[in-house]
Amino acid sequence: MFVVFKFLHISAMFTATSLAVGPIVVYYLIARSGDASALRTAMNFDQALERIAGGFYGVGLILGLVAAASGNLDLTAPWLLIGYALVILLIANNLYLSGRLRQLKEATSSNGDIRVEKLSRAPALALSVALLGILTLGLVYVMVAKPTLF
Repeated sequence: MFVVFKFLHISAMFTATSLAVGPIVVYYLIARSGDASALRTAMNFDQALERIAGGFYGVGLILGLVAAASGNLDLTAPWLLIGYALVILLIANNLYLSGRLRQLKEATSSNGDIRVEKLSRAPALALSVALLGILTLGLVYVMVAKPTLF
């Protein structure tokens, strides 16, 4: 059963990550273009995608715990502790990004291109999008390579 739960866990997490990371990067790139109308159109389904991705993350986490329990994995193994820390950092970063994207979406309906361009050029937003990629890749690395740093 371990292999089945592990497969389902990995599938759910990859689906969630695709639904979460892909649209954020697309929204960011469209916002950087300064085209408020294109951003408004692109973000029509952002809340639905966010909820679906969140659901897949939740299912993936539960399946990961079930897989670990059925495979007799140590839930305090160093690589898992690193993974937990990366997940917490990803959640914090995604909460920040979600707020910034909501600001961008509101700007598309109120102040148009000028406000969108100003908000999308904020260095903190660019850093947060970069962190999203780095943390996601770091988490994938930790889950695959299972490093022991201590």
